[in-house]
Amino acid sequence: MVEDKSKLVARGAHTHEIRDVSGEWIWLGDELSMQVIFRNLTGENFAGRPATAYADYLSWMRHFTAASWPGRSDPLGQGETIELAPINGTPIARHKFGS
Repeated sequence: MVEDKSKLVARGAHTHEIRDVSGEWIWLGDELSMQVIFRNLTGENFAGRPATAYADYLSWMRHFTAASWPGRSDPLGQGETIELAPINGTPIARHKFGS
């Protein structure tokens, strides 16, 4: 099970988050790490690679997310939107997964 967001943030290493559009966090981390993960999730970092590479990554992340958030709906599913933002701040970027 994932640790409480406030406890993670209190440690000071987390400055940015990837969250669903309802504001529920999915991942926390430093700015650079969250930017890389966000670009992986959007497929941007897979440009020029076989489509299966992105599909495999997204499938793994969906599995990882489901295991980390039991009972939560899939925030990486078709039609879902994620945001990259400073923790509790205004989104820097958004991505909607293809429908």
